[in-house]
Amino acid sequence: MDLSLRDTTEADLRAVQALECDPDVAPWISPWPRERHVRTFSDADMAHLTYSAADGRFEGFLLLAGLTDPAGSLELRRIALQSRGRGLRSAAFELALARCFDTYGARRVWLDMLPSNERAAAVYARAGLLDEGILVNAHPLPDGSLGHLRVMSISARERAATRASPRVS
Repeated sequence: MDLSLRDTTEADLRAVQALECDPDVAPWISPWPRERHVRTFSDADMAHLTYSAADGRFEGFLLLAGLTDPAGSLELRRIALQSRGRGLRSAAFELALARCFDTYGARRVWLDMLPSNERAAAVYARAGLLDEGILVNAHPLPDGSLGHLRVMSISARERAATRASPRVS
């Protein structure tokens, strides 16, 4: 399936918020109120993007932060896809990395995630991201306690090396 990325519009937010509440997505992404999403549209440091299928159908969204970071370190803050089990994860993540490195000129892309999200970690590792370790007590949980976050990243140099070398299965 062909995927593309475009700027999210207010008209997309109903689909974005529904996806955040999807039972397969909700354990990994805390839903945001509509106003918080809308604020990202005018934030020079952020990009709120929508994944679309070739026919224009909403497939998911991507939120990047750090666009104004002088060190060129972009955070992949949120990525969520509507269609699972169709091989879109790797393609969507590749589009995200291409946007970060090729469009925004990132020197480094990083993300944090719940350590138990092994499925996502596998996609990120296949794309060349390296595990940087665990941030202890860094994430507020619904019960008021603090949970851990796993950090993964890839530099522009590592991405170039990953893309230049053939994959061994």
